[in-house]
Amino acid sequence: MNILMVSDTYLPQINGVATSIYLSKKYLEMKGHEVFVVAPVSPDNDKKVLVIPGVPFLLEKQHRIVFANHLKILEFAKNNNIEIIHSHDPFALGMRALKVQKDLKIPHIHTYHTLLTEYRHYVPPPFTPDRKTVEEFSRWFCNKVNFVIAPTKEIEEELLKYKVERPIEVIPTGIDTIEFSKPAEEDVRKLFNIPKDAILLMYAGRLAKEKNLEFLFKVVGKYMNNHQDVWFMVVGDGPERKELEQYSEDIGIKNRVVFTGYVPHQKIKDYYKASDLFVFASLTETQGLVVLESLASGTPVVAIAYKGVANVLVNGEGAITTGVSEDEFYEAIEKALSMKETLKHKGVEYVEKYWSMNTMVEKLEKIYENALKEGYIDFNMPSIINTSLQLKINALFKKLTERFSD
Repeated sequence: MNILMVSDTYLPQINGVATSIYLSKKYLEMKGHEVFVVAPVSPDNDKKVLVIPGVPFLLEKQHRIVFANHLKILEFAKNNNIEIIHSHDPFALGMRALKVQKDLKIPHIHTYHTLLTEYRHYVPPPFTPDRKTVEEFSRWFCNKVNFVIAPTKEIEEELLKYKVERPIEVIPTGIDTIEFSKPAEEDVRKLFNIPKDAILLMYAGRLAKEKNLEFLFKVVGKYMNNHQDVWFMVVGDGPERKELEQYSEDIGIKNRVVFTGYVPHQKIKDYYKASDLFVFASLTETQGLVVLESLASGTPVVAIAYKGVANVLVNGEGAITTGVSEDEFYEAIEKALSMKETLKHKGVEYVEKYWSMNTMVEKLEKIYENALKEGYIDFNMPSIINTSLQLKINALFKKLTERFSD
C-alpha cells in the first residue's frame, strides 16, 4: 500500500502524536508498505516527507503553526500514487486531508489522539471554545472518514458520546522495543554533571499546566529534601519552565534539578537508561507513551493511575501506580527505589508482551485493508459548520496545532 500520513506535528518534535506517526511509518515500511508524510517539520530531510511551511510558536520554537498549501499536498499525493490517507489531527492539515480525500476519491483513516476538550484553556477569550463546540467539531470531522482510530477505550467512549457514527477501532500506539532495548549511546550523567552514585529521578514531557507538574515538583521536592543523594532530571520544555525553575530554587533543590530542555526523540532512550526511576503525575494523558518507553528502557515508573496511564500500566509490572494523594506518591517513590531491580526486569517483559509495535501495526494493516474494500466516503465540505463554530475552530487551530502530547 502507498499510505499518506498527515499531521500538524512530527519528529523531531517530542510528543505522543509525532512518535506514533514515526513508529507506524517505520514498522509499516518494514512490512513492505510505502509511507509518506505531510507535516510542518521533518527529521534528517527525509524525501518521503513533504514539509509544509509555518511559523515557530512563540513559546516553543520547535513547534510550527502551519500555512497549508492544498495544491502542493495534492500534487505530492498524486506523484506518490497514494491509495489511502491517515490523518492524525483535525486541524489545519487535517482539513487538507479531507480535501485530498475528496479530490482523489480515496479512503481516509483518522486517529483521534487527544481529548481536545481538555486543552480549551489554551485559547484566550473571547475565542475560547466551550465544550459543546469542541465536541460538535470532533463529531463533524470524524463522520467524514472511513474509520476512526482511538488510542484508548476512554477516547472511543468519548467519541461515542459525541455521536460519531463511523466505525471506531481501539489501537494504542505501540512501543519500539527494538530501539529501547539497545544500550545507551551517550553518558547523560556526564553530559549534565550528575554524580554517578546519585539516585536520579526523571520526568519527560511538555512543561505545561495539563501535566500536573506542580503536584509532581511538590512531592519530588519533599523527597529530595529528605534524601540529599537524590537528583531530578526534567526532560522537555514548555511554558511552565520558568515557574518550575523558580520553585526549585525556592525550596532549596535547584542545584540538584537539571532542566535539559528539548531532546530529540532518537536520543531519549539514553535519558531513561541514565535514570533510576521515572516519575509521572499527569492527569490528562490519552496513552502515556513515555511511561511505556521508560519501562522498555529498563527504568521503573511511579505514576498516578488515571486516564491513559491507568490503561497502560499494571501495578507491580515494572511500575508502582498511585492515586492523587501526595503522601501515596511519596511512598511509591520509596517503594519503587527499594525494589528497582525486580521492577526493571518485569517492566521490560511486560512491554514486550503487551505493547510492542509489531502487534499494533498488524491491527493497523487490517483497518487499511477494510477501508480500501469500502472505498471513498463522499461528503460536502461546508457541511454543518456554522460561522460561529468556524471562528472558534480557527482559533483552536492556531493555539493547539503544537499541543498534541500523550
